[in-house]
Amino acid sequence: MKTSFYLCEMNRLIYVALMLFGLLASDIHAQQHTGTLPFKVGEELTYDMYFRYGLINTKAGVSILKTEETVYADQMAYKFSLCGKSSGAVKAFFSVADTLSSYMGKDLRPLAYTKDAHENSDHTIERATYQYPSTGVVELRGKRIKNGELKFDTLQVSDVPIYDMISVIYYARTYDFASMKKGDKLSIAYFTGRRMENMDIQYRGIETVKANDGREYYCIKLVMILNEKAFENGSEAMTVYISNDQNKVPIRIDSKLKLGSTRIIIKEYKGVG
Repeated sequence: MKTSFYLCEMNRLIYVALMLFGLLASDIHAQQHTGTLPFKVGEELTYDMYFRYGLINTKAGVSILKTEETVYADQMAYKFSLCGKSSGAVKAFFSVADTLSSYMGKDLRPLAYTKDAHENSDHTIERATYQYPSTGVVELRGKRIKNGELKFDTLQVSDVPIYDMISVIYYARTYDFASMKKGDKLSIAYFTGRRMENMDIQYRGIETVKANDGREYYCIKLVMILNEKAFENGSEAMTVYISNDQNKVPIRIDSKLKLGSTRIIIKEYKGVG
């Protein structure tokens, strides 16, 4: 395998690992939330990330998911942040330090999304803002700058809800998966960069998962089917386990990629109250 190809694929693996949390979703027909929130301000989730390829099975990094309260555009809002860094043998090949944040109103409507990614010598900045000019319409303005050069500046208009890779996690955690039967599927759309992507989610029942905090969790098992080139195929590209309780915490995520596989598993959960 050529070194340049290996480094390119390793970059893809680490980046996908950092983004996997945002690929949870639910059968959302209105971008409005009125139920009980499954998270609290001050919540902090720490995850270990692993990479496997052939005989290689190594820790790839650590990521932290935080919930805060803030003010955005003169209104009280939530700020959700995912910070990830590569480590160990993976860092020797490709150094990654990314911070992704999403701002959501108290009704859980997305307001803005930001990304600051440092990958070796590259620095990428993304900014996206949501506008709701009329009922049932969402306008999403997105911009990306890499190493000081504008890569795109786009406006997307949709009559269906649009979520970014971070905000979709928190809305998904409000969904009542108990209403689903084994084998049931959901279909949703989300945006990544300048593109809209489609994803099917299949409910696979309940399983017990042992995490890196030494605990065993009773989890809802979901299988993601993605139209994404980084993944091995369009079937069972990713398996997600979320706690079967009122918090619906993402516990473990396994993915099958074109080159190797990744696992993300919770290491520490800091709640409030």
